Amino acid sequence: MLQPDYSNSIVNLVASIVKALGGEPNEYAPLAGLQGLEVAGQPLVLLIADGLGDVFLRNFPDSFLCGQRKGRLTSVFPPTTASAVTSFFTGVAPQQHAITGWFTYFKELAAVAAVLPFTPRYGGASFAAAGISPAQLVAHASLLDRLNISCHVVLPLHLADSAYSRTLSGRAARHGYASLARMFACIENLAVPHAPALIIAYWAELDNLAHAHGMGSPEVAAHFLELDKGCRHSLPLLAERGATVLVSADHGLIDTSKAHTIHLHDHPELAATLTLPLCGEPRCAYCYVRSDRRRRFERYVHEKLDFACELRRSSDLIREGYFGKGAPSPRLEARIGEYVLMMKGNYVISDRLANEKQFHQTGVHGGLSEEELYVPLIVPGKTIAHT
Repeated sequence: MLQPDYSNSIVNLVASIVKALGGEPNEYAPLAGLQGLEVAGQPLVLLIADGLGDVFLRNFPDSFLCGQRKGRLTSVFPPTTASAVTSFFTGVAPQQHAITGWFTYFKELAAVAAVLPFTPRYGGASFAAAGISPAQLVAHASLLDRLNISCHVVLPLHLADSAYSRTLSGRAARHGYASLARMFACIENLAVPHAPALIIAYWAELDNLAHAHGMGSPEVAAHFLELDKGCRHSLPLLAERGATVLVSADHGLIDTSKAHTIHLHDHPELAATLTLPLCGEPRCAYCYVRSDRRRRFERYVHEKLDFACELRRSSDLIREGYFGKGAPSPRLEARIGEYVLMMKGNYVISDRLANEKQFHQTGVHGGLSEEELYVPLIVPGKTIAHT
């Protein structure tokens, strides 16, 4: 399986941005290929296109975005929105911020949470309604609080004031939009010439459509061309005004099928070894295993599920640098269980709580395939070389 490269990842892209804006470096070095990145008192725009994997982008060689592609980066581990977007806004990998997937077990709350909506996995009211802030759980502050310039975050309207968005945005001004056209209009209004600012915009619809229809679907292809058309019109205009524009993604996706879905309820002997529901992602499942049943757990996975997944000890993945480099957060170990099921091919594994209905996503992410791990580095209107 592939592994994130934390010298050429989205975290290093953020380090390049921080350096260009005069911020302080951390343990993640700027990208070698963006050493010439300078903003010279002008705005810098980062557009994060959720789900825009590099493999997918290169299927559209005549597109504007592919034509402006300077190279590819890896996402973080796991390559999923909760972990990767948190890295974009903190400047560190999951090794430090300790957000490890869509479903994360928070020992501090004695609960498995759906991180981005900031609710218990079983649903109901947000943890924010109980007076809990995501800032108490994300083990690293927003990098936007460390930058001595104006900062803006441009988000879908329904996300602009969510608890998690407020935490990641820090002191930055948040701006909601209701359409693709309004997103670009908002970015253009904020990118004032000769006014230094960081503008981070996030577009989610490609990922949403991929979950529903698959990356190989006509629906996703049509939407990508719509997104590309908007970028073709707006991004050169921003560059002409003096803004530096960067485009990347949090992860890519791979298509799966019902035939490649492992349901935990079909494996009651395996389920009996677990103390918690599966956490993380269907492509990267964290397993909390009873200490007296670990051999039984290992034997079952090796004998019954070896065709679909690779079994790894969670502590080994920390040691081998999957989650990042440098000292890990003291919270990380408790959020990844004792074992990780790393799914092979296009397999997924899922379980259900008592109140959860079975559902299927065609496009999935969180695994270490080339389709999921690699994202593009796109620099419209600039001649910076990237290797």
